[in-house]
Amino acid sequence: MKSSSRTAYKSSRNTSKGGGFSKLTRSTKHFGKRTLREILLSKTLHSSFKVLIGLMVVGSALYGAYAWIGNTLANDIVVSKSEILTRVAKKVELPKGEPDAVVRVQDADTLKKQQGFYADVKEGDYIVMYPGLAVIYDLRNDSIVALKRSER
Repeated sequence: MKSSSRTAYKSSRNTSKGGGFSKLTRSTKHFGKRTLREILLSKTLHSSFKVLIGLMVVGSALYGAYAWIGNTLANDIVVSKSEILTRVAKKVELPKGEPDAVVRVQDADTLKKQQGFYADVKEGDYIVMYPGLAVIYDLRNDSIVALKRSER
């Protein structure tokens, strides 16, 4: 009588799990869980994860250095005086003769404090000065930032 009650208990236990898994299904499920656990705890996965994180950190550092160097080089464009005058002459009619000065802006903040004419000047811009004319030229954007004419 005991054996029949055990059989009844086992069959009720199998059906109460929702669908009556067969031995094959249970062993497959158990094998899948065990395999997943082994993969997640394996040294290979952990080493691969560490290598991946290391590559991401190194890649980010290299990209940051690349971007910084590119930005620095873009800001340090230096061109000859004649090239600046040629480019400015394409935008504005310049007086004949040599300019009084062609200066590359090094400290824009100081210039901005001195006079309102320099309000939009940036480091790396060029100031071309003739008697009666001053031009601020942005080499990076190839544009005239400000123009001031005066009678002398």
